[in-house]
Amino acid sequence: MRLVQVRLVAVDMDGTFLRPDMTYDRERFLRLRQRMRAAGIRFVVASGNQYWQLRSFFEPEDEVAYAAENGHFVYDVGDEHPFFAPELRPEVARTMIATLDERRLPYLASAAAGAASPSWLSPDDLRWARMYFHRHEVVDDMTTIADDLVKAALRVADPITVAHELDAVFAGRLTPVVSGPEDVDLNVPHHDKADGLRRLAERWGIDLADAVAFGDNHNDLEMLREVGLPVAMSNARPAVLDAAVRIAPPNTADGVLEVLDELIPA
Repeated sequence: MRLVQVRLVAVDMDGTFLRPDMTYDRERFLRLRQRMRAAGIRFVVASGNQYWQLRSFFEPEDEVAYAAENGHFVYDVGDEHPFFAPELRPEVARTMIATLDERRLPYLASAAAGAASPSWLSPDDLRWARMYFHRHEVVDDMTTIADDLVKAALRVADPITVAHELDAVFAGRLTPVVSGPEDVDLNVPHHDKADGLRRLAERWGIDLADAVAFGDNHNDLEMLREVGLPVAMSNARPAVLDAAVRIAPPNTADGVLEVLDELIPA
């Protein structure tokens, strides 16, 4: 295993940095963040969740950058608006809406300004949407906002099967990826967490060979393959464990903080 001179730390959130109750050891993180800052190490949250939800876990003084919604919306430290977002493709968005509405797959669709979901979602599905996407509205006709939409997130019982089926349906126009135990994201092709990290690293003059990344699910794979030290949580899916060179304790045991405590000298 190559010795990495860590200059950037990237973490997924659900199943990785956060405990199952969506908390983390704030005091321990602050001590580590102080050590990172003293060593000039950047900290990036790379998640499938919305920027406004992710930001709620941190304070401005934490100096966090975000590759939100699988790297589709990228925010440097202190940004209120993304410095990068994919180009809009209204014709693809309309096809996406028609496909998901016809199949009655619970979903929300994302724009740079926020997310929206169709009015036929059940109350339980709507609670799911609002848990991970804090800027969110309900729309009777999703086609009326298609010109602003970029991607979608779905809640399904069998995400691996649904992702495989939708991959055939969209035929390269959108990339389905499993992002949670009941979650599938429909991403813009070639836009993922690795792409978001690359954009931030280029801004900062950092080689991703000098980065460590932590993940647990399929939407972390590109990011893990891009960095010098890919770390999988012990609770990760098999494909993620195979992509890692190091296994961290599970998120229930603050595995990210355990590994960072070892990697970053006091």
